[in-house]
Amino acid sequence: MRTNPDGFVATWRYTASSLWIYVGFGLIGPVARSLADLAAGTAVVRNLLLLVVIAVVAWFSCRPLIAEAKAGLGQERLSWSRRAVLLAPALLVYPLAWLSPVFPPGIVLVPWLVVSFLAIDVAPRRRNTLLLVALPVLVALYAVAGWDQLRGLDWGGAYALGFIALFLPAVSVFQVWLWQLMLQVRSSGEAEADLAAVRERLRLAADLHDVQGHHLQVIALQAELAERQLDRDPEAARAAMAQVQQVARTAIAETKEIVRGYRRTSLREEIANAAAVLEAAGAEVTVTCPDGLDEPLFALALREATTNILRHSTATTVRIDATPERLSIVNDGADSADAGTGTGLAALTERVAAGGGRLVVRRDEERFAVEVEL
Repeated sequence: MRTNPDGFVATWRYTASSLWIYVGFGLIGPVARSLADLAAGTAVVRNLLLLVVIAVVAWFSCRPLIAEAKAGLGQERLSWSRRAVLLAPALLVYPLAWLSPVFPPGIVLVPWLVVSFLAIDVAPRRRNTLLLVALPVLVALYAVAGWDQLRGLDWGGAYALGFIALFLPAVSVFQVWLWQLMLQVRSSGEAEADLAAVRERLRLAADLHDVQGHHLQVIALQAELAERQLDRDPEAARAAMAQVQQVARTAIAETKEIVRGYRRTSLREEIANAAAVLEAAGAEVTVTCPDGLDEPLFALALREATTNILRHSTATTVRIDATPERLSIVNDGADSADAGTGTGLAALTERVAAGGGRLVVRRDEERFAVEVEL
């Protein structure tokens, strides 16, 4: 699945804006009727109070519910007492609507809008039950004093109210479902980054086992041989101990190579892995690399840069350019202010320097670049 081209933050802004549009869609009928009655001088006090209650519902009920929707569908973040508090302002429209002349049935959409947003937080197994129970209850409450209004509703009015009643929960849940897909893609990218780190630790452990196990075995055998020859042939014993020293030095050198990522690190493999992970997270990856180039230091830098992109950006495009003297990884979507100050890049700077190279990090608005020069 591809992420929204405008990035992760922009996708949430789009989702929240859509939910606010649905707020307007649900409240426009009661608001328009109240304003029309005010213009005609009908039930002035009642309609003014209705407008105040509707404004309270939009700000103190719908606004926090839209904010909670950022966690995704069915998260059950709100307790039932909290849900009751958020619904309470919307229920205040009933005593006002019952006053003569009774307000039209469209006033039921005010509490129904809040219920529709509450359904976003409720787990799927209870969401349908909430909606199926709440709508008849809200209509029945209106019918306490507005039965004649309900009975006199024509087919056109009934169809309009029914359509909006179905529309509000359906589109609200669907909109947040799309946002939840984005959350899952994001989570999948972070999981891929963690998995890459685990694979690297396993590779390091396996390499250390291979190198240290072999050399330690040789050192043990040579030391045993030197001990046996110590009295009979001191010169042979000294030669065996010299071999022990040489093997130890070789083990130390090869261990340093493993830690620096020089052994068993293929640039081609790292490019393929990086492209697969980034594309799975929704980025379009472009690679330029000459045939035969296999610089281990570049592979090490590419691995760390890929992890950095997944964890600290909303990248939709990534460009990887490699030459024998230089590696460049450039991505967009660098929304986080601390994208280039993590411990990973700091450690990579030291490791590149130890390998005789130089790491350069550049940031230009939302574009972020990591370059390694030999």
